[in-house]
Amino acid sequence: MDENGNLRKGERTRNRLKEAALKLFAENGLENVSIRDIQLAAGQKKNGSITYHFSSRDALIRELVQDVGKILDAGNNQRLDALEANGGPRSVRDVTEIMIPSLPDSSDMSSKQQTYGLRFFTSVMLSRRDLLFEATAGQDRGTRRCFEAIRSLAPDMPPEILRQRMMLTLMFGLSAGASMEAAAKDQDVWKHLWGQASARSNLADTMAGIILAPISDETRTILKS
Repeated sequence: MDENGNLRKGERTRNRLKEAALKLFAENGLENVSIRDIQLAAGQKKNGSITYHFSSRDALIRELVQDVGKILDAGNNQRLDALEANGGPRSVRDVTEIMIPSLPDSSDMSSKQQTYGLRFFTSVMLSRRDLLFEATAGQDRGTRRCFEAIRSLAPDMPPEILRQRMMLTLMFGLSAGASMEAAAKDQDVWKHLWGQASARSNLADTMAGIILAPISDETRTILKS
């Protein structure tokens, strides 16, 4: 920023590139967006804008992941802090309700982050899991706290199964959150799901059900083999 608190030209360009990339990645998926697509959407005529400001396409994705991941982790920690202050969590469902991802309206966030952040984050989770874990290293304290609470509240089961179920719960919650985000833009398409008052509460029930479902005889047989 300059002495008046205004963003310098390079910072403005950098932010435009990030916002254009976030929207394109969220709507089209990582593999369907090129550097040229991002530069054109950001109004940049120079072909080297991405490499100048971020060194590479992956570096740009990594920074966007860090931006969104930091907000999601802060939300998990805040909700869990509030629950613990009231003597909780008392059930697995208490924890899964916390794990429903959301990007709150905030002056600290860009409008693009609020509109496209979850869909972008989910796209990275599905297609670049390696990059996601690398970029969010040290930014997953909230998730780890939630997992620890689930371990203390879940029925006794083989650690392998519980670990899988916690990961499935996380993935399912992020994917559902992404569809809720999309519903805010296209409410008619999602009116029979997120347009219904019971949907969010039922999502927490369903996520808890992933953890609490009985282990089938088939799965137990595989565990013993």
